[in-house]
Amino acid sequence: MSVFPHPVLVADIGGTNCRLSLVEAPGAPHQPLARIGTGTHATPEAAFEAVLETLTMRPRSAILAVAGPLEGRRSQLTNASWIFQGEDIARALTLDQGLLVNDFEALAASLPVLQPSSIETLVAGAAEPDGLKLVLGPGTGFGAAAFLPKGGRGVLVPTEAGHIGLGPEDATEEKLWPALSAGLPRVTVESLLSGDGLVRLHRAVASASGAAEPDVSAADVTTLARDGDPSALMAVVCFWRLLARVAGDLALAFKATGGVYIAGGIVPRLLPLADLGTVERVFRAKPPMEDLTARFALHVITAADAAEQGLAAIAADPARFGLDDPARLWVG
Repeated sequence: MSVFPHPVLVADIGGTNCRLSLVEAPGAPHQPLARIGTGTHATPEAAFEAVLETLTMRPRSAILAVAGPLEGRRSQLTNASWIFQGEDIARALTLDQGLLVNDFEALAASLPVLQPSSIETLVAGAAEPDGLKLVLGPGTGFGAAAFLPKGGRGVLVPTEAGHIGLGPEDATEEKLWPALSAGLPRVTVESLLSGDGLVRLHRAVASASGAAEPDVSAADVTTLARDGDPSALMAVVCFWRLLARVAGDLALAFKATGGVYIAGGIVPRLLPLADLGTVERVFRAKPPMEDLTARFALHVITAADAAEQGLAAIAADPARFGLDDPARLWVG
């Protein structure tokens, strides 16, 4: 008997949005159900039930990808108020089984199943088939996770890399850093490589040039940059440099010889503004480890549903990812 009786409800739950899909049978593609704002209901159970009550086919299991740290069967979103307790969700939705994973665990699980058309290569490398693959990226926050293949199986490694400290590395960053760090207890990767981080970079660039502090969103910064606004363009340039630097540092930390993959909704929109030569130089510039970093490849996942694809893969064969662990399953 399958660990997760189908149909399986799968959900990608971030600090801003929650996307729900249904996987009807093992190996079947996920069928989108709804996209709702995170926090539009008092509890995740209430939000899910509002969608499920409209269906003729109820799920028997659920696998939820949550943008926050896990403690066994429990998690709380880092950038929103929802709390997830597996046993309570199973009881409320009358489920036979369920599992919580970190949102970047779900993205890491998508790496073996994504089609080549869903991936754009920024920096070519010499990928090892059984090398560790690392997925990271900015969104409402910043996440990272690894997938370590071992034959036909593998291990998913979630992290809290978004909360690593970050400091300036050149004269341009040193000039911007006082404005970037203003009001923060410490500057972290997530402080700058996120939607709010892009806004923070834009304000710092405008302040350094003597312009009035703009009141814009991350989407506005992207639009302004595409339209040629100097402050927005410089903010995007800084964003790409910082992202390439952090991606290279984390590739070293994990020895990601299987490749580094950037995920999330922000980066695909910024792809037309990427200076690939600068991205490659910054990504690889890790003296004295240039021989190793020359082997690393850097890609962007362009599929908007990569997390759902990863969740469907977990539902079909959780042992493939080391997720048939009774300590994490909600029932039994």
